[in-house]
Amino acid sequence: MSNFERCEIKSCGFEWDAVQSSEVGRRILESSRAIATLISTHTRSSVRPAPDVWSPVEYAGHVRDVLFNIRDRLVVAINEENPLCKGLFGTPRIELGLYKDDAPSVVAHELTVAADLFTRTWDRISMPLRDRTMIYGYPRLADRSLHWVAAQALHEVEHHLSDVRDGLVGS
Repeated sequence: MSNFERCEIKSCGFEWDAVQSSEVGRRILESSRAIATLISTHTRSSVRPAPDVWSPVEYAGHVRDVLFNIRDRLVVAINEENPLCKGLFGTPRIELGLYKDDAPSVVAHELTVAADLFTRTWDRISMPLRDRTMIYGYPRLADRSLHWVAAQALHEVEHHLSDVRDGLVGS
């Protein structure tokens, strides 16, 4: 297995090639709902556990935006031949304070909407179309199938669910 098939964070260990197309939507919905529940039920979900660690709400906002962004990338890749899609610029969004004053309940709702929309879109993409490719920039610039890209969306949700849980330890 290459370094690019498994998440480089040891505690994550996500393997893109191990994900079945049929499980992407269900797992995204489950993990997104878990994040939404966590941030809306903990009073300190907007607080950063350390200055250089995102708050649980910032992670949830990032996951929301990832789902919207990747959903749009899937549609582009269905309609264009092997497109190079723009990046999300996740860290700059945080650094610019774009999520700073977001209420946990609002982000929780938006995240569940994003997960629902992503899943409905993914479930409607036929198996032959899932073999189409796009040029994807993570973890390195490469041609990726739409199946791999959907697995990447799942990775983001599950990986950051762990970050949200870690950020709420002791709160």
